Parts: sequence; structure tokens; C-alpha cells
Amino acid sequence: MDIKENAKDKDVWTRGLFILIYGVIFYFLFALIWLVVIFQFIMKLITTELNEQLLNFSDSLNQYVSQILLYITFKSEERPFPFSPWPGSNEKKPATKKTTKKKVTKKEADEETK
Repeated sequence: MDIKENAKDKDVWTRGLFILIYGVIFYFLFALIWLVVIFQFIMKLITTELNEQLLNFSDSLNQYVSQILLYITFKSEERPFPFSPWPGSNEKKPATKKTTKKKVTKKEADEETK
């Protein structure tokens, strides 16, 4: 194939259009990820706990960003959401055991070591 034939290929131009669209989406997702990070940090400061729903959302958001990057770098031919399911929506998440750390004072720590 020569360059003229490649330039007339509709699939190449369609891919180019989707690369631009997903590039813009990626830009906005980058800002959204920072908002999630800031909110989780504030939650951790205030309550010493993380927001579980936001953890699940950020997990699927990270997977979505990964799918976008794989698609626009030609590593994958599968178009991300909305052309495929939202990441994590069709698979069950394993139950995570939540552990809490008990704050121990210096006096209690000294007594435990005796």
C-alpha cells in the first residue's frame, strides 16, 4: 500500500477522530482524578477513614483511563466506554476486609512491652 491509499482509508480517519475525542475525555478525567484525590485526602484528615464508594469509583475510573490510553496508543483495538461497558460494571468485586488501627498512646505502648 502506498501513502495515497492509506490517506483514503476511512478506518484510519475514524481512528484519528476517536483519538482526538478520547484525548479530550482523558484531559477532563485527569482533573476529575485530582478532585477525587483531594476529597479522599480531606476525608482521611477529618474522619481517619476513606470513602468506600469513592474508592470503588476511583478504581473503575483508573481502569477507564487505562483503557483510553491503550486505545489511543494503538495497544488495543477495543474502544472504551461508551462503546464498551464501563470498567468494573460487569464483574463482582471481592469483599475487602476493613481493618481499623487503634491509636495507642506512648504509655500503653510502654506497658505492652513490659
